Amino acid sequence: MARVLVQIDFTPLTDDDEFVLGELTDELADSLREIGGAVERVGNPAVDPDAKGAAELMLGVVTVLTGTDPGYVQALVDVVLSFLQRHTGRRVHLRVGDIEMTIDRPTHAQTDELVRTARAAIERARL
Repeated sequence: MARVLVQIDFTPLTDDDEFVLGELTDELADSLREIGGAVERVGNPAVDPDAKGAAELMLGVVTVLTGTDPGYVQALVDVVLSFLQRHTGRRVHLRVGDIEMTIDRPTHAQTDELVRTARAAIERARL
């Protein structure tokens, strides 16, 4: 089965601190793990010269190695929409290959279009 790497990140709010962003990133990653696929928080190379090569996690960014099954793509979009409903005021960005989508409280018609666009992007980006 073909697999595709999808990057998902969300916008922070002005009063978010590292703890809140870390908790939200974990929540999003855990929700994505429930539907399957390999989910990881994205590492960012440390900029501290004393860190000796350690990596720190980027807050608000996860990657998912997905299948191309249409049901899975629908579930992925549903998880993202549920996250947005629980955390109003945020936007989520999905990147699949060279396609990038921003999601912010879509209507039902926009959600259907989002699923079609995500499905098409995943089909084009098959590994």
